[in-house]
Amino acid sequence: MRLLGLLLVLAIILSIRFSVEFRLVTEGLNIQSRLRFGVGRILFAMPQAMIKRVNKAIRKRSSSSFESAVRGFKAGFRLLDNFLQTIELLHLEVQIGTGDPFSTALGTGGIWALISPVLSGLNADNRLRTLPEIRIEPDYDEVNLQVDLHCIFQFRLGQIIINEVKKVMV
Repeated sequence: MRLLGLLLVLAIILSIRFSVEFRLVTEGLNIQSRLRFGVGRILFAMPQAMIKRVNKAIRKRSSSSFESAVRGFKAGFRLLDNFLQTIELLHLEVQIGTGDPFSTALGTGGIWALISPVLSGLNADNRLRTLPEIRIEPDYDEVNLQVDLHCIFQFRLGQIIINEVKKVMV
């Protein structure tokens, strides 16, 4: 009877749709972030102290070589790909200025060149539930970098496990 109950709880956990809301706002060197986790539409804020500890642990990791940095980037990208199963909201505003009009224009175009393939891939996989709001603006007057990213996405642990098993089997 206990085994049946444990299997039932495990099945529920693997099939529940978890939600994550991420907000990042930068203005110069001032960086503010907020992270909330939950089930469905019910979200709970992650304590700032925990976010600071995670940031500190990430910064301690050394990328002693280019290969280890690339390996870490690939692992992070694969993990992110697994978690971004359904994107409920994607809002990104970037204002960039380098002090030089030519390099500001190149920076603005470069940001679009990085974001466009990601958006195309998300759209092709039918992960976007609403149209993303993306605005990249050049600031030709001064040196400036401001980012406002707000994203809400959902995932199922069972689907992540299935995806990873499929990758191992191939």
